[in-house]
Amino acid sequence: MTLALRSNDIVLPWNSIVVPPAPRGLEGWFTFDTDVTRFNRNHAAGKAAAAIIGTPEAFPGYGRFKGLSNYIQTDIAETDEQTLIVVGRAVSPIPAGASAGGDANTPFYVGNYQGQSVTPGVSGGSFGTSMYHVAPAGLTGIASRNNGSNVATSAAVSLTGEVPTDWSIRVLRTKSGVPTELRNVTKGIVQLGASSNARVLTGTKFRIGSGTTGFAGLVDISFVGIFSAYHTDAELASNLVPVRNRMTRFGIMV
Repeated sequence: MTLALRSNDIVLPWNSIVVPPAPRGLEGWFTFDTDVTRFNRNHAAGKAAAAIIGTPEAFPGYGRFKGLSNYIQTDIAETDEQTLIVVGRAVSPIPAGASAGGDANTPFYVGNYQGQSVTPGVSGGSFGTSMYHVAPAGLTGIASRNNGSNVATSAAVSLTGEVPTDWSIRVLRTKSGVPTELRNVTKGIVQLGASSNARVLTGTKFRIGSGTTGFAGLVDISFVGIFSAYHTDAELASNLVPVRNRMTRFGIMV
């Protein structure tokens, strides 16, 4: 039995269906804490559960994932418009000189990095829509775009002023015709990408805690929201209210 509840103030049962204040495009609403057997639960109404790969760890308030080994595989496909929200932190500082394509020290939050293009007219490899750390004081977001010659480019955005090991709300918003936006809501910092070219979509499905290659670091994640829509500032702000309330219950201030 499940319950569909809309509230900012109550403690929801673990098996509830969540209707956030701004549900437009909601594909995935995942919370991680206490019991790893529940990590596959997608709280979005009518959406498929995920698969638990390997052996993530459960802690009060969050789960711990290791890229390429212990992660969550969703059934969510990429769309032109995306809003990704994650509450998490790197387990360890990111060393200088980490590989831009990921290595044993780099943690991955959420995304479908990487695979093959499924956009008509663009063939070959594509990079998906993702958030991860590869710099000691930075967050990287990618949202693949057409480079103007029908070739996919990562169109990476780098947000500086980060402390990867700090708990934060991190957000990526993207769509064709608008530069990708990467934001650390907790720290109040934001960066826009350089390209507003047409998006190129990647065929791999979204993962939480791991990409498909490269990123093998440890990451702590408490919440992930995946939306097939580019949310307005007002929509984003309203959806962060229940997210923050949940984190406060666990003593994690974001």
